[in-house]
This record gives sequence, C-alpha cells and structure tokens, in this order.
Amino acid sequence: MSDGNLTLSGKLKMLKRNLIEYSFILLVFALGSCSTSKFVVDVTKPPSIEIPADINRILITNRCLKEEFGKPDEIVKGLIAGEGPVINQAGAKKAIESVIDDIRYAPGMEPVYTSAVPRVDTLDKKFPQYLDWSTVENLCRQYNSEALLSLEVFFANTFIDYGYYQRREAKDHVKIWSNTKIYNKSMDHIPLARLRVEITTGWRMYYPADKQIVVEELKKHTQQWEFEGKTKKDALRNLPSKMFAVENAGSLAGIDLSSRLYPIRTTVERVLFIKGSRDFKIANRYLKQRHWKSAATIWKNYTNDPNKKIASASLYNLAVINEMEGNIKEAYKLAKQAGELNEASIIKEYILLLEEKEF
Repeated sequence: MSDGNLTLSGKLKMLKRNLIEYSFILLVFALGSCSTSKFVVDVTKPPSIEIPADINRILITNRCLKEEFGKPDEIVKGLIAGEGPVINQAGAKKAIESVIDDIRYAPGMEPVYTSAVPRVDTLDKKFPQYLDWSTVENLCRQYNSEALLSLEVFFANTFIDYGYYQRREAKDHVKIWSNTKIYNKSMDHIPLARLRVEITTGWRMYYPADKQIVVEELKKHTQQWEFEGKTKKDALRNLPSKMFAVENAGSLAGIDLSSRLYPIRTTVERVLFIKGSRDFKIANRYLKQRHWKSAATIWKNYTNDPNKKIASASLYNLAVINEMEGNIKEAYKLAKQAGELNEASIIKEYILLLEEKEF
C-alpha cells in the first residue's frame, strides 16, 4: 500500500515538473511569436504613368469635338445604331469631364480646360497628327500650365445580344388532397438581354519644356449591362440607352487614365518588428497610437546595432515607413539591407512585394 502511495506521489511530482517545463516552453513560444505584429497602415501607391515632377497645372482639351455633323437622318440612324459622331462626341465629353473632376482632387495637381485646339474626326481608331509645338507652347503659356493633356481618339461600338438562364422554382410540398398534386416544380427559362460597349480612347500629353510627348496611350475599354425580363422584348426594354452606355464607358475610361497620373493612398496590412531592445517597446507604444515618425526616430538609432537581428528589424521597419510615405525606392533599398542581415521569411516576402511595385 505504501509502495503504491510513493509511486503515485512520484508520478504527481513528475507531472507537476513536466507541466512547469511545458508552460515555460509555451511562454517562450508566445514571446517569440510576439516579436512581430500586424498593423493596418496607409501606403502611397506611386503613379503607374510617369510624368515630369514639375507638372502641377495641366491644361486639358478634347480634340474629338466636331463642329459640324452630316444630314439629320444620318444622325438619327447613328443614335439608334449606337455609333457615329454624335455618340462618340457624347462619350468623349464625359471622358474629359471625369478626367477634370478626378485630377481636381489629386494632391498637387490642378486641371484647367480649353477648347481652343484644332479638332479631328472622331470616326477613327488611329491617332491624328501631333499638335504643333508652337500651338502647345502658346496654350500652356496662356493658361499658365506645364503640360497639355489631349483626348485625340474616341471611337465607340455597341452590341446587343440575347440569352437566357434556367431558374428552378423552390418546391412547395403543400398538397391538395383532392388530387394529391405538388405545385411549383417547373424549370423556368428567363430571357436575358445584354448590351456591350467597346470604346477606344487615345490620349496624348504634350510637355513643352522639353518638347516631348510624355504620354501617348491608345487603349480599349469594354463595359457590359445585362438585364432579364418576362419576355425577350421586355428584357430589351430594361437595358439602358446606347447613349447612356457610351457616356458611362467614357467616364470610366477618363478615370482610368487620370487615376494613373498621380499617387494614390490605399490601406494595407503590414507586419512590423516590435521586439528587439527596450526602446522597441517604446516604439511599439507609438505604433499603437499611430505615431509612425516617433517610432521611426527610435529605429534609426539601431540600424547599425552589433546585433544583426536588431539592426535588420530596424531597417525593415524603416522600409515600411518609407513605403507609407511613397518612397518606394528607399523602402526597397532598406528592405534589401535588412535581408542581407537576416534572411527571415517576413523580410524576403516584403522584398518580393516591393519588387512587384513599379518604381
């Protein structure tokens, strides 16, 4: 009996010792896993279309406006068909309006419009002749602008087709006992009508300071609308007008271009090192308060630390701060230095992420 008690006591002591060791291992693991933490930050995405840095005030014009149209019956036919100069002109006008509205809210950029340019035919998918530089220089001087952004191609086509999709009604198992029938078991074929708009836009940006065309882009855009109806004709009536569809596609095409001319702020999730030295704890408190610059001031003191992991963590964190400020080249440089000191997967993945950015 006593031997049994001693054995049980020994087992309990051993279990207690194992629990303490296991708890310590968990604590070490927890501390190790807390060496990094995720933060939601706002980063600056650089413009995908590179233009000279001194361009702030942009003169915008629409060369696709045509003063004269053909016969009235031809205009009506073009409106019904969803093509021709009237449709193209409406879409081009919306493209210009959306560019002006978008650039108006861009940081450090100001749009101004002029119609005092030689116009071109809108019924072509090719660029016209360049504006002569004397015209560009005079216009930019007149409006005190550094560049002239010109819409020089706008061509629209519309297409309508039909289809259907199958919709099975939900079964209702309520029975009519007189004939024991189950209702709502049929498969319905729902008519669909589709309107597809294809537009081609051509933009040029003239930079008179160096007499260079800094932007020349011919791009195709497609928009589609799809509506159902009780009948094929009913589905067709639910579609928007071709004029509306072309104008809508023109607006989106204008935003597509203008949004690539200036930096954009976007919210992303980034991992930061919060453990390394005692000062890192202070920096972590700044991070929680979103005082990024205060935290960066601390990390700068440890970029040459004898401990390679601490130096690497500091360089990496500073890289993220530079990304937030839009300094992608500097962020990449710091991340590479961090990777040379510490080949942690977090740093490797961040370097790859920066390499995918255009800078």
